[in-house]
Amino acid sequence: MVSGLCAMDKPREAEDLIEDLRSNGGGIEPSAFELKSIIYAYGRLGLFHDMQRVVDQMQSGGFEIDTVCANMVLSTYGSHGEHMEMVSWLKKMRSSGIPFSVRTYNSVSNSCPAIMRMMEELNELPLSIEELNVRLEGGEAMVVRELLESYVILEEVMVWDSSEAKLDLHGCHLGSSYLIMLLWLKEMQRRLNDSNYGIPTEITVVCGSGKHSNVRGESPVKVLAKKMMVNMGSPLRIGRKNNGCLIAKGRAVKNWLC
Repeated sequence: MVSGLCAMDKPREAEDLIEDLRSNGGGIEPSAFELKSIIYAYGRLGLFHDMQRVVDQMQSGGFEIDTVCANMVLSTYGSHGEHMEMVSWLKKMRSSGIPFSVRTYNSVSNSCPAIMRMMEELNELPLSIEELNVRLEGGEAMVVRELLESYVILEEVMVWDSSEAKLDLHGCHLGSSYLIMLLWLKEMQRRLNDSNYGIPTEITVVCGSGKHSNVRGESPVKVLAKKMMVNMGSPLRIGRKNNGCLIAKGRAVKNWLC
């Protein structure tokens, strides 16, 4: 019932219901799920004071503010263009050890009009974190810079062993794919220059073949990744056996990056 009221943009009524259950329903207490639903509903409506009040209530009640909850808050701030609040939350996540996820990147990149415009004009796409920082301004620059100062996301999307180094972009929106690839390229350069890591036999970027795209068979992420690699003179090319991947020999990638 609480979730249903929140889906109908009635978070106050949802809070009233929780209080009624607490007082007259035998002391029934809300779970983290109900409180997260209320947080997200207040955020969607732009009622950020109430959203923060319920976040505080969660914490005082002993519930953990995890990545899912933080992403809900980031998403609502992003949908209202509140970039400075997003910066504050990203800092809180980092200082509290709350890991960024693919959805964190999706929420941030989708809230940045400049990033979204870049995704439409791939010919002028910045091809390094440093070049991107020069192109962004104001709150957008600050929120993207805060996001890209952490490499934790690579633990979720990157695999590295002697046979293959793989970047998997499944679940990434177009803007987040771009930002994660910039991080990945910088980390790849660092590892390939470090003798402790060695050189994987093959390097793979999994983009998807477009099965779930608006136009079946045309993956926007694959178009983006391919464009970036061509513009950078990369040896990574569409795989012959799997057209949803960019593939190259590890030695060729090392020669290119290092």
